[in-house]
Amino acid sequence: MATVCASYNPSEFDTKRFWNQELTRGKASLQVPNGFPETLNSPLAWKGTDIKESQSDWKLDLTDEQIAAIDAALAAFEAEYEDLSLISASTFQLPDSFSKSLRKVSNQLYSGVGFQIVHGLDPTKYTQKQKLIVYAGISAHVVPQRGFIDVVAKGVVAHVVNVQAGNVGPKSTAPAFGNVPLSFHTDNCEIMAFFYLDTALTGGQTILSSIWQTYNELAEKRPDVLHTLAEPWVLDTFKSYDLQPPRHVRLLQKTGSDKVPVLFRFSRYPITGWQRKRNPDLPAPTQAQLEAADAIQFTAAKNGITIPVVKGDMLFVNDMALFHAREGFEDGGVPMKRHLVKMYFRDPDQGWSIPLSMESEWRTTYSPNKPDGTREETWNVFYEPGLEELSTLNG
Repeated sequence: MATVCASYNPSEFDTKRFWNQELTRGKASLQVPNGFPETLNSPLAWKGTDIKESQSDWKLDLTDEQIAAIDAALAAFEAEYEDLSLISASTFQLPDSFSKSLRKVSNQLYSGVGFQIVHGLDPTKYTQKQKLIVYAGISAHVVPQRGFIDVVAKGVVAHVVNVQAGNVGPKSTAPAFGNVPLSFHTDNCEIMAFFYLDTALTGGQTILSSIWQTYNELAEKRPDVLHTLAEPWVLDTFKSYDLQPPRHVRLLQKTGSDKVPVLFRFSRYPITGWQRKRNPDLPAPTQAQLEAADAIQFTAAKNGITIPVVKGDMLFVNDMALFHAREGFEDGGVPMKRHLVKMYFRDPDQGWSIPLSMESEWRTTYSPNKPDGTREETWNVFYEPGLEELSTLNG
């Protein structure tokens, strides 16, 4: 029986142990699960070493003229509107040529390598509210539909900070709200975005890896893992079950679409727990499930790319095509120095098909949340203690 890592943060020893086991593993006797593709052929299937030097494909450097246009759009919005929920491409108006160049970023997210950096902003010249206006305003030209980011379908922004900094925060939290490395995972949205208001003193870089490349390598060498992922799993939420009960899901599903034939959602945290332990009343992860979690983590890490973001950058990620992870970090004694604002988006013109089993979740994230068919958005301009408890998935 293979040895597995049952904890959230695999060690270097776990990494070496996994790859040593793979070297001695015989040829796979299984095929991929019935109806699943043998290979996913797309620019979205990549290795970090193959795209590392192609920054022109995944980084947009803003010009001085474009930054001035952003500042003008900000001033015009503030002069006419107070409610941030009114931010759209039409209320945050940019010159047509600039708007079109941002709109092309969506093509990269859905049909290119699946991520894009927008670089060149100085967040220190804006108030906290202005930062969110600029963030949401630019995003509206890239991917025009906002999603709700919390379990109550009200909030549209999440502040990703180390809530335990200085030993004054909660005794337990989710990994995303500490300073530990984050394992590779998805966020259960379509397009995820980060605005890096500030970065850590050391570490804390975001790492991306292609889900499609991971699928292809597992299909070739570990189809047994794909079989396990396509079976039912029980995931803990580490929240009040009145707020968010345990999730019964298949982590790998067919979509019925030729363009995007599979949907792969994964997080190690609800399988292993971290500071908060998995509910013993739930079925314990099986040996096969822990093996699958290891295979995903180590395969994704092997093919990942560390994203060269700096303070002021925005990062857009196709969460249906890429895993993301994070280095551990230190803030150098400055509480919550590393500060990211996360939002969910989608492009209705390019959005992918999803399995029927996920339609309810997608409606909760992207559809109106009022009985009369309207949306009521909560914009938490500043981080407030406890907000992290409402986040849907935290590493």
